[in-house]
Amino acid sequence: MSDQLDPVLDPNNEAYWKERGTTRPKLVWEKLSSSNNIEAYRTKVPGGWFVYVLQEYRDTGGCFFYADPAHRWDGTGYHG
Repeated sequence: MSDQLDPVLDPNNEAYWKERGTTRPKLVWEKLSSSNNIEAYRTKVPGGWFVYVLQEYRDTGGCFFYADPAHRWDGTGYHG
């Protein structure tokens, strides 16, 4: 048995998408306003937002899912 996955079965290969008559989905990242050298981005996903946060001058960061099925979140934070 070969170590390689059939390109038509591998979503990382363009042949997979061509076989299905479509193109690879694209994530569109929106940069959010932030402070303290923090960079934050979000992209719409089913059921909410996928958010990526990182510190601008360090190798630290993370991501999380923010549930918002109607995509009503305007990207601002709560400062109460």
